[in-house]
Amino acid sequence: MSSGQKKTPNTKKKPRAHVRGRSHTKLGSIYRRYTSQGKGAAGLRDFLVYLCYRVGFAAEKACIFAADRLTARWEVLLAAAVRLADTVYGFSSRLFSIMMDDLGEPLRVLRDAWWTVRKIVNEGRENKKSSVSDVTGYIVRGVKKNRRHTSTIVSYVVPFLAALVFFGTVRYVFSRDYGMNVFINDENVGTIKNYAVLESADKMIENQLVSTDGQTWDLNAKVKVTGLSGKQTLDARQLSNNILNASNEDIVTATGLYVDGQFSGAVVNSERLRDSLNSMKAPYENGDPNRTVSFVQDVSLVDGIYFTSSIVSDTKLAEMVQGEVSGEKRYTVVKGDSPSLIASKNGITLKTLYSLNPGLEGGGLWVGDELIVSASVPFLQVKYTERTVRNVEIPYKTITEKNNSMNLGTTKVSQQGEVGNREEVVDSLYIDGVFQGETIVQSTVTKEPVNKIIQSGTLWNGTVITGGSGRCIWPVPGYTRLSRGFAGRYPRHDGLDIPAPYGTPIVAADTGVVVEARYTNRGYGIYCVINHGSYSTRYAHCSALYVSTGQQVSQGQVIARVGSTGWSTGNHCHFEVMVGKVRYNPYSWM
Repeated sequence: MSSGQKKTPNTKKKPRAHVRGRSHTKLGSIYRRYTSQGKGAAGLRDFLVYLCYRVGFAAEKACIFAADRLTARWEVLLAAAVRLADTVYGFSSRLFSIMMDDLGEPLRVLRDAWWTVRKIVNEGRENKKSSVSDVTGYIVRGVKKNRRHTSTIVSYVVPFLAALVFFGTVRYVFSRDYGMNVFINDENVGTIKNYAVLESADKMIENQLVSTDGQTWDLNAKVKVTGLSGKQTLDARQLSNNILNASNEDIVTATGLYVDGQFSGAVVNSERLRDSLNSMKAPYENGDPNRTVSFVQDVSLVDGIYFTSSIVSDTKLAEMVQGEVSGEKRYTVVKGDSPSLIASKNGITLKTLYSLNPGLEGGGLWVGDELIVSASVPFLQVKYTERTVRNVEIPYKTITEKNNSMNLGTTKVSQQGEVGNREEVVDSLYIDGVFQGETIVQSTVTKEPVNKIIQSGTLWNGTVITGGSGRCIWPVPGYTRLSRGFAGRYPRHDGLDIPAPYGTPIVAADTGVVVEARYTNRGYGIYCVINHGSYSTRYAHCSALYVSTGQQVSQGQVIARVGSTGWSTGNHCHFEVMVGKVRYNPYSWM
């Protein structure tokens, strides 16, 4: 540019981005006015109003653009449809015109011939004579005369008639119901509506078929299509029955006997088998609803389709279930049993019982022993459970409470004990009539027992003595063999004789106070008695004592030495447990 030229301002339009910038500036200014000038809700309202305006404007523009595009497309589609309709109309018009050109003259000839035939028929009626020959002659002459027109009419009519015949045939065929005849071994076993019925029947047979030794069976059926007009069709159940009847050389409907899951045989007629099973349970059924009778074994009769090879006679199977098989039948001895009573319970002689159990005769019989009562057992055993209700006494407990105001060794009952009551629902089990045991199904306490409370003195010469634990330890540690035990009846012996070497330590069986410490040459010899509060213990025939009357001792403390003083025949400790003046078996306190 030369220096003499004036600089002209740039008159180009500002880009569109600048316009958007102005919008952003306006939005920004409104937002700043809302935030910085503290106008609160008014500023926010202005901001939101403008924002909604901009959004609405953009949405309206988008809708108008979409409507314009859709309108343009619809116009294209409409134009195409109009062109297609115009083409179809033009073709139809030309076709109709051609047909009219071909058929116009022949149709006029047919019309004239029709009126002429009617005229000949009417004249014949008026003259009372037959017009058949006249009409026939007229038609023959007309056909010969108008061969070209006849050919044209035939070329149009024949395809039309062929189409009518075709559609009529199709309609007839599809209007009829069709089914299938099923053949098994060339024997027609029935008609079904469709193949699905045959598949269902096959499935039914397969589900009922019982294979006892891995055998398989396949349905070998042939089908032929047939019309169903007036024919009765079979459902899957009926067809399966007919198939079975036609296949009875391989499979047959029967009832199988299973014992503990093992197949025993199948019979075609199960009536005799069921009667045999019921007759075995009948002797134990008394009509009592509280008695349940069944077989010890899991016995089940399964109706189904069996292979003919697994079928046995009903007589053979009925005799088998009532027979016996090899195997020992055992009996468990219960309290009160004797050999003769056991033999009677099991329906055998005493001699048979002794022969089955060598060593029983002349030997001992203890609760829990198992005896053989039969060398064979029934194929099926019958059991029954009888439910009864009984009342059982609940014994009360005896509780000893220490009383510091009573002298040591003295007792007093402060509360009498009362037995409670418990109602028990019991199921008693019997097998072949022999009691096997019982199960308590339900137990309900109807009356709680009342404990007996005994006050036991702990005062000794003005001092309260700590009583024992109520449980004894062995008085001669390391020596547990007995030379003589406790015997409450003749020959009576009131304690335990524990042999040990001379001088072996004797310890206090429980904590207590020594109430007696004596040195004699008769009876117990040298001995001591320790009171433990609720009971006392005696240690006799000692060689020496290490305690004196009134001395308190602890459990396990050495109190004496083993000897053979008094009426004794050897070194031992005679140990007694006493409650008052009554002696008890010391083992009950250990």
